[in-house]
Amino acid sequence: MYALSENRCAFPGCETRLTDQVAAGEPPTNLGKIAHIVGLGRQGPRADVTIAVEDLNRIENLLLLCGTHHDLVDANPRIYSVEVLATHKANHEARVEGTSAPVLPPIATETVDLSLLPITRLPERVWSAVPTRRTVEELAAALPLPEQGEVLPFYLHAGRIHTFHDLTAPKGPFRGLVEHTTIDEVVRADLLAKPDRRVVFVRLLNKALDRALLARGVRFDREHRRYYFVADHETIGRSVPYRTKTGRSMSRKVVRQEGERTTPKDVWWHLAARLAFEQFTSHHWGLTLRPEFHLTSDGTTPLASWRIGRRVTRKKSRIYNEAYFDAVHFWRYFLTDGQPRLIIKAGGQAIIAAGDFPAVQALWPHIGDETFQPVGVPEDDLLTLLAEQVALAEDDWGAEYEDDEGENT
Repeated sequence: MYALSENRCAFPGCETRLTDQVAAGEPPTNLGKIAHIVGLGRQGPRADVTIAVEDLNRIENLLLLCGTHHDLVDANPRIYSVEVLATHKANHEARVEGTSAPVLPPIATETVDLSLLPITRLPERVWSAVPTRRTVEELAAALPLPEQGEVLPFYLHAGRIHTFHDLTAPKGPFRGLVEHTTIDEVVRADLLAKPDRRVVFVRLLNKALDRALLARGVRFDREHRRYYFVADHETIGRSVPYRTKTGRSMSRKVVRQEGERTTPKDVWWHLAARLAFEQFTSHHWGLTLRPEFHLTSDGTTPLASWRIGRRVTRKKSRIYNEAYFDAVHFWRYFLTDGQPRLIIKAGGQAIIAAGDFPAVQALWPHIGDETFQPVGVPEDDLLTLLAEQVALAEDDWGAEYEDDEGENT
């Protein structure tokens, strides 16, 4: 392998030597890592369990890389596919032998929608004070009902209550809940300048989102850090109206029982999402969105952890580009309630997120001939609309669920 690779990393453009001798008389140090083009094992990147292990370990399936590029290709198997790595190997060994010039894989340029909502406004000030109640529960119980369209987020930290509401306001919702001689006001820039204070600001953003979504029947799972739809009061199942990417009014089932059409089980699936406020630069924030699932045994009680992993893994393994984008679009529509932006008001201040996903131009080795186009579907595309309608009518959740033994239900 080292002879074929000329003691160099086979990644295009990398000239890293894979053995190095720091001083005369010292043994050489090996800096190289061997990557399997078709991966080993059931869980390995680019794995194929139909190929015998002895064939996978043949030199034709091995690629010599430096540590950096070995970790890079294994962490991104969809970008550095079997075909791409085989091309890298052939080009590198041909260059070493001087038999041909390298032929790099074609680079594709595609527009990629980022699954985040850009934040256009954040609260400018945070007030804090020593509370007159000791626990979060006591403070929450003493708060009045918020005004229409408002939320009352607060964060109890280091013996002080922090909030976006002006604690000096004589008719504010926190009157009587703080010691007025201890009130302090801090601007956002000062909070973000120090890590210990920055966490207060981010926690308040999350608390505001928690309360806004709780009022709409979405709860936060603290253990797994995801938001999930709760069941209806009348029935365990639940459906939510929304508009599809093509503008059609539909109803999406967000809580359903596994096997409800054939053999009902004590497993309920709740649509969920990982939502998080992220700061990307000093002036750019976003609300990132990643679809997830939450499982319960009766619509309320969390399912035992040993029963969750295999189910969710099987489900996610069948969610491809179109289905994933459908889920992202649904959550975007729900968060914004179909409006141009998401607005969360708190104490005369507001968190505002734009309702459109930002797009970026991405460059990567070309894989296959198909390009996923999540937007721009014509309204009068009859086949697209028919397929969409049939899919939603048959199963809002995509592929059929499986039981613990892997049999279709």
